[in-house]
Amino acid sequence: MPVLVSGSVAYDRIMDFPGKFSDNILPGKVHNISISFALDTLAIKFGGTAANVAYSLALLGEPAMVVASVGKDFADYAAWFKRHRLSLNGLHTVSNDLCATAHIITDKGDSQIAGFYFGGMRVPALKQAKVKQAFTAALKKTNTVGLIAAGNLDDMVLAAQYYRKAKVPFVFDPGQQTPWLSAEQFKSILNGAHTLIVNDYELALVQKKLKKDAKALRQLKQLIVTRGEKGADWYVSGKKHTMPVAKPKKVVDPTGAGDAYRSGVVLGLLRNWPIEQSGRVGALAATYAIEQYGTQQHSFSQAQFKKRYQQIFKHTLSI
Repeated sequence: MPVLVSGSVAYDRIMDFPGKFSDNILPGKVHNISISFALDTLAIKFGGTAANVAYSLALLGEPAMVVASVGKDFADYAAWFKRHRLSLNGLHTVSNDLCATAHIITDKGDSQIAGFYFGGMRVPALKQAKVKQAFTAALKKTNTVGLIAAGNLDDMVLAAQYYRKAKVPFVFDPGQQTPWLSAEQFKSILNGAHTLIVNDYELALVQKKLKKDAKALRQLKQLIVTRGEKGADWYVSGKKHTMPVAKPKKVVDPTGAGDAYRSGVVLGLLRNWPIEQSGRVGALAATYAIEQYGTQQHSFSQAQFKKRYQQIFKHTLSI
């Protein structure tokens, strides 16, 4: 199992607001805001950064080991893991707390308000003997790559240390933890990373945190800046490459599209693909996620994926 993915494993409570947040928030009253939204739908889905990426990787034919702490309510999720050939060896169960839970409200403009309960994720998985043993054993396998996604802060720092020591290339995806990582933690994780991937908003936060301008960050070995429906910019040793999107048949829920995109990034690193192919695979995986409600509700066979890839990008894909 050459792919290791650390981050969160969470339940997602996904809700839709039939209007726009901006129409219900008075600019002059944001200092003492008190507001309630009447919601159209509520769905409880399997989610979490690490699990979402691993799910799409499994669909693409590359099951990963997920490294995270989960809670006492993980049983249903464990069955889901097994059904999709995802290893449980990298998971630590915290018996006196619940799984991490994301509460996400999306409006008609695709703006989101989210609240996150950390639950069992507060406990670093890589400080648990069983998980550490499984993780370090996997690092010794040939052609291994890693992804550090938003999760327990100690795990993010520790994973980078292990990858550096084992000389394993890894992708750093700080995501929702970007504001909470200290500058020192961020620099420590970034040290030795093959790729930093952020969206355009997170890029601004990273620049502020590290006191670096965009030009300096573009000199990283590989910087990927995702821009939603505008595609993504990949900077390889400072040179910019603009990657296209895969137009969805319908936009149902943007939540989880970024995690699906990262499956293409990781798979490309593992298989040494040209960046154009990695970006297109990521874009199409993200489109499948957008077309379904929930972060792990999309599904495709490899034959279906390759056929759609050829139709959209006019290139033949070998997975």
